Amino acid sequence: MARYDPFSPTFDHPLLNSSPDYSSRNGSLRSSRPIGDMSAVTNQMSFRERNKRLRSLEEEKNQLIEELLYQLDSTQNQLDQLQFENSREARYNREGHQREAALHEQMVQVKAIMDRNPFITILLDGDSMIFAKELLSKGEKGGKEAANLIFDAATAFAAEHLHHLDSPKILTRIYANIKTLSDTLTKLKIIDRPSLFDDFVRGLNSTQLSFDFVDAGTRPDSTKEKIFDQFRTNLYDCHCHQVILGCSSDGRYAKLLEDTIKDTTILNHITLLEGVPFEKEIATLKDNFKTAKFDNVFCVTKLVAPSGTSKGPLQAVTATLPALSRVESNGTNGSVSGSSTPALTWATLTAQPSGSTSKAPSTTRTSTPTSMKSPEAVVAKPVSKTIERNRHGQRIDKIDSSIPNHEIQRIKKLKLCNIFYLQGASYCTSNNCSHSHTYPLSKGERNVLREVARMTPCYYKLDCTDPECIYGHRCPQNKPDEPDCWYGEDCRFFGWGHGIDTRVVKTTKV
Repeated sequence: MARYDPFSPTFDHPLLNSSPDYSSRNGSLRSSRPIGDMSAVTNQMSFRERNKRLRSLEEEKNQLIEELLYQLDSTQNQLDQLQFENSREARYNREGHQREAALHEQMVQVKAIMDRNPFITILLDGDSMIFAKELLSKGEKGGKEAANLIFDAATAFAAEHLHHLDSPKILTRIYANIKTLSDTLTKLKIIDRPSLFDDFVRGLNSTQLSFDFVDAGTRPDSTKEKIFDQFRTNLYDCHCHQVILGCSSDGRYAKLLEDTIKDTTILNHITLLEGVPFEKEIATLKDNFKTAKFDNVFCVTKLVAPSGTSKGPLQAVTATLPALSRVESNGTNGSVSGSSTPALTWATLTAQPSGSTSKAPSTTRTSTPTSMKSPEAVVAKPVSKTIERNRHGQRIDKIDSSIPNHEIQRIKKLKLCNIFYLQGASYCTSNNCSHSHTYPLSKGERNVLREVARMTPCYYKLDCTDPECIYGHRCPQNKPDEPDCWYGEDCRFFGWGHGIDTRVVKTTKV
């Protein structure tokens, strides 16, 4: 092997000569610098500086790589989150569709169950919705005809308004004070005898399985309370698709209807049945409901006592009309001037028992007893029977405004039977009368009781023709020049008994 002499002037070493000459065609390495010249190395960038430069570049490269890796990780996390949310939304959508399908199926099942036993409820106030005379006079046969007429009319109504139902059941409930109503119909010559009405009820109950004529009892307002309860119960029953309410001649149902209007979701489920034309309070609300009429079933005009009827039977009819007897008044003392009672002290009046002999004239019924134990007749001079009327022909009853309010309240708390004390023992025909018949009423207390009885509206209102009617024909709290009283719409005389002209222009003798 040949040896190279490093100290030879012609020796070319690559480490000593960093710039070889490549210009020779034969590739021979030539150097123009002399051997051993270190100045070229020291003039160029040192190794440390080059190393430092390379290291800085390496650090920048590493930093770039780190940033790229961080960005990649962040993007990957976002992608994973989006994929998770997407999978969750897809799962929720899938579960939502499943729930929707299950709820739809459940709704179809519930709808099928609701339509499986659909029915229509007919609620009738028998005290105000009076059946036609042609039906009542036939007794049991008329009751059967009435039931069939109601059934046919209700079926036609369902076919017209509830055509989506397949043969709904007709459930009918009629509530009334049967004994009082039968006596009233007899005295008004609608039927020949009270037992005929019992036959009518029996025939109606025996014709249709779901028809019931229910005796509501003699308690005041028991008929309306039962109807109110049934109305609210059936209105929200899912099987009951319609409630037909018959109460056309009684304005006290207006409050129930006003409360019902607040729930607009059920207005389409209510129908008002008209017999006698609607009272003013109900007429103003009827546009919110459907209305219907059952032809040839109910009376279309109010029952009015015939003129010339004797004092006893007509007064008994007035006293036994539904929801009038034994009802406490919502008023106190009267407010109209003019008194029919002498201005005596109440201590003097109440100290004298009614059984004692008195020479003062009395306008009370001559056979009025003082108690069940010791009734004693009071003989009075015969007086002409007259009714005072104003220029409109409206009846005017004088109100004794001299009676103290505390005395009226005291008599009201005694809960005396108005019919018994003001008309006579024979006129209180109820076996379940809850008012007192044994209190020893004095003459002064009888005058107070008469004013208390006037606080209960008369069934015939201003058209009453009985001169000795014990009930009220105008509001005792109302002033003649005012359209209402401080009770407002809660007054029992609301709509007809206010603003009555009290100037007497004629007197009708009866």
